[in-house]
Amino acid sequence: MHGKTATTLFVMILIGVAATMAVYAQQHDHAEHTNCASVSTDDVAIFCPTMKTGQLCSHGTANVLGLTGAKQEKWVEIARKYDRSVDAATLQLFKDAESVLTPVQMAQLKAWFAVGLNPQINDLLYSKGLGPQKK
Repeated sequence: MHGKTATTLFVMILIGVAATMAVYAQQHDHAEHTNCASVSTDDVAIFCPTMKTGQLCSHGTANVLGLTGAKQEKWVEIARKYDRSVDAATLQLFKDAESVLTPVQMAQLKAWFAVGLNPQINDLLYSKGLGPQKK
């Protein structure tokens, strides 16, 4: 029985560490990545690969939409405002869910919003012809 308790405690500690790391990653300010310039394909990224799930790549979307000049500048401002709202809503969701979900469920929820899923969303959009238009 003692071995089973130790194993359960160890698993719970691992889950706690993973959840703490996820919270840190979620709260980390990705503002320096809002132009998504880390990879050449980011020039046409819709959802920014270096940001949380659902956050737009401001310059990539401007390029996909064919915006230039003042319209591009305005769009970048709008997209960044949207990204701040998405970040705030995601953090509020996590806060609200803490009283309802178990630690394991919280870890699963946070994984849905982790950095790294946006490239897959972009691939899906591109495969449906909703990405950059070929010239």
